[in-house]
Amino acid sequence: MPNFSISIEGDAPATFSPDPQSVPANSVVTWNNTTGVAHKLELSDGRVTDDILAGQSSAEYAIGSSSVTYKCIAAGHSGEDGSIDVTAIQDIPPC
Repeated sequence: MPNFSISIEGDAPATFSPDPQSVPANSVVTWNNTTGVAHKLELSDGRVTDDILAGQSSAEYAIGSSSVTYKCIAAGHSGEDGSIDVTAIQDIPPC
C-alpha cells in the first residue's frame, strides 16, 4: 500500500496540506501536526482519530476505494476540514 502524509498547519483555523490529497485506492494516510495544539479528526466514513498532539503524527489510516472528507472536532476548531480524493494511479502526477 502506498503511504501518504497530510500536514496540519497554521492557526485558527488550521489548514491541511495538501488539500485535497490525491491517493490511489488502498493507500495509507497519516496526518502530521505542525501546530502548537492538539487536533482530532472525524472522517466521513465514521472513523475518528485519536488526539494528534502538537508535533506528533496520527496513526496510519487505510483509505479504500472511496474518497473521504474529514474535519477537526476538537473544541474551537470549526472550519478545519479537508479531503482525500481516491484516483486512478495514472491520474496522480509524478513527484
